[in-house]
Formats: sequence, C-alpha cells, structure tokens
Amino acid sequence: MSASNFELLISRSLRSENPGLFDKSEGAVYKEFELAENRHRINPGHTRPGDNLHFKFEKVRLGVAIALMQVFYEMSEDDDSRQVLEALKQAGRATSIAQIDAEINKKIKAFDKLYQDLFINEEGEMLLGLFERTLSADSKQELDSIIAEALKLLDYIQEEES
Repeated sequence: MSASNFELLISRSLRSENPGLFDKSEGAVYKEFELAENRHRINPGHTRPGDNLHFKFEKVRLGVAIALMQVFYEMSEDDDSRQVLEALKQAGRATSIAQIDAEINKKIKAFDKLYQDLFINEEGEMLLGLFERTLSADSKQELDSIIAEALKLLDYIQEEES
C-alpha cells in the first residue's frame, strides 16, 4: 500500500504517470527501501550487499519533498521554490548520499530564502509544513504518515481549484 501511495503522490503532484525522477520507477524505489528497512528491522547489523538503507531512505524522502515542492511551486511561482525544486530533482538522480548532499548544497541559499518574504495562503503553509517535516523525517512510519497527509492535502487543493 505504501509504495502505491508514494507513486500516487508523485504522479499526481507532477501530473505525469511516468515522472522519471529516479533511475527506476517510483514504485521500485519505494519497494527497495521497504525491503531494506524490513531486513534491517528483522536482523539489525546484518545487511545484504546493495541494501544501503540510508541511501534508499533518502531517495524516498526526496520523492516526497519533490512532490510537495512541485505543488508549492505551481501555487507560488516563486524563483526560490523553482530553484529548490530543481535541486531536489537533481539530487533524485544521485547515486550516493554524498551526491545528494552536494546537489542540495549547491542551492542552499534558495532553501534558506524559501521562507523569507513569501506571502502564501493556507494551503501553501500546509505544504511548507509537510515539506519541513519531510526534510526532518527519520523513519518509514513518519514518511508514510507524511505521504498520506500529502495525498489528502493534494485532494483538498485540487478540489479548491475546481
């Protein structure tokens, strides 16, 4: 269920059935993370080659952050949010945590400025709140909760647009 929610959030936010954020499908990214997380939980300290739980967690977190920032950018059309979105999408193509960090650090000023001098409506504030929670999330349960909340918020925003 969580992989399908992850895919749904990304495809609805980016308005594309195949957004191509990663080197594999969004569902595969989530399922690989889920498998690595399950193995780690069942047998801590005994990982298989390729599990790389922390990296796979970061990829899922990036996917959620990209989805939220895409919707926020469309609402605000702000240059800083565009730069943050671009940095997140570049980081999504990274092959290591160090590469993710490097991509984010290239646009760190845009991240810092994202909250300055920005007039936003209630939905924008809620999106930024979820975005902040996504960036500080540190567990699968927390990300799953954010994904569920983001889908509800997306429903609300799209309903308001109609």
